[in-house]
Parts: sequence; structure tokens; C-alpha cells
Amino acid sequence: MSHVTDEELLAYADERLPSESCTVIEQKLRLNPTLSERLTNLLLNRDKGDHSIGEIWRQHRLSCPPRAALAAYADKRLGDRLSRYLQFHLETIGCRVCAANLDDLERPDRSATAETRTRKIFQSSVGKLRLDDIE
Repeated sequence: MSHVTDEELLAYADERLPSESCTVIEQKLRLNPTLSERLTNLLLNRDKGDHSIGEIWRQHRLSCPPRAALAAYADKRLGDRLSRYLQFHLETIGCRVCAANLDDLERPDRSATAETRTRKIFQSSVGKLRLDDIE
């Protein structure tokens, strides 16, 4: 990745690149103030109202599957076609958001963490509740 294109800079800003590519661009941004200024200008121009279908698609991550589909993928409960799409989305496209979701879903302590978090929230707010508010 010798020359960084505008599309790559915007994908970097939106965290749509694989980690390795993000690392390379981040290093180049640190060493090259002109590149940093170019990224700033690209972001300012984009935020002025570019409402292309492609931009809307990227900003709202319309190609990303719902979390339930990622859970089914992790549990190997999907059909072949959807499994292949998710594999492409995760490995070839390198969607970091979906990879993070999948990583979270595959963690063995996920349910224990959720129960602990729920317990802590309840314990921290139980003193705030009054009996007449509950009834």
C-alpha cells in the first residue's frame, strides 16, 4: 500500500478496512501531515451532504448481517449460501464490526458476564427504588 487513495482513507475513517491495512494507514498518517490534512478535507467534504446510495450503504453498514445471523453462524446453524456470504464478509471484506460481534458471541464467558453485569446494575440501583414506586 504505497499510495493511499481517497477511498482507502475514508474506509480507514469508517473502520471498514482489515486491521493490517488500518495499521499501515495510521502509521502513514502519523508520518505525513499532508496525508492527515487530506483525510480531514475528505471527511469535511463528505459531511457536507453527499447522499449517494453508496455512501448511505457504507455509513449504515447495510451489508452487515444482524447479530442473530452472526450467532447462528458461530453455532453452525446457517445454510451453505448464507454461511459462505458471512465467511466472505468476515474474511475477504474484513468487516471489523462483524468480526468484533462474532468474537463477542464466541466467548465462552458471555452469559456469565451478562449475568454479572445485570446483577451489578440491580445492586447499584436497588437503594434508589422506593416501595411505593414499585406498586
